[in-house]
Amino acid sequence: MKHTIALFALLLSTVQALAARAPDEGVPSRVEVKYRVSVAGLPVGQGVDVFQHDGKTYSIVSESTVALVLTVRREAKGSVTAGGLRPLSYVETRNGRFKRSANFDWAAGQVQLTEGDQTQTVPLPPNTWDAASLAWNFAFSRSDGKDLQVHMTDGRRVTHYTYTILGREKITTPLGELETMHVKKVQENGDKRAFEVWLAIDRHLLPARVLATEKDGTAFDSMVESVNLAP
Repeated sequence: MKHTIALFALLLSTVQALAARAPDEGVPSRVEVKYRVSVAGLPVGQGVDVFQHDGKTYSIVSESTVALVLTVRREAKGSVTAGGLRPLSYVETRNGRFKRSANFDWAAGQVQLTEGDQTQTVPLPPNTWDAASLAWNFAFSRSDGKDLQVHMTDGRRVTHYTYTILGREKITTPLGELETMHVKKVQENGDKRAFEVWLAIDRHLLPARVLATEKDGTAFDSMVESVNLAP
């Protein structure tokens, strides 16, 4: 159960902006997004993400509480470049206790990963983001084509993912009817975990809905409840 909860909390933040678009010069300096999470129509949790930037640097605080037993908090910092966001540090805690972290050394092409008391240094592919920063990168960069190739780390390992863009779709949310971009993970052979996201096109590609299915078939359905923007 804890693995399922943690996986969903991670997916909720990492799929936040996976869609092809031009760089958005108008991304607000502060964005706060609140979500509600349900399983089979029953509420099981909530989440709050806060993203801030000044055009040169950025910071992210993402906190999710699921099933009233686990609170996952992710904090990330980095720089805003012409090619998008470039992460420098990532820290994850669970119920207030350190769980894992990642420190990026772009000059050396390495990232130091720490989980508990275990630390390792691994190669750093050019397009790599932490579990929080990946969520926001596509609001600052361009990604062309129907398939998106990305690398991500949550402090355990660097993993490659492929997503496919299914096209535009209107959905109904607590914010009203929204025009979205539907994006879905490409599952490899033997991969039973699936997820897809509907990104609000006129709201900086924030997720209007996220559907994450665990390998046991449990489907976590999250829906945006509110979005607060600062100039």
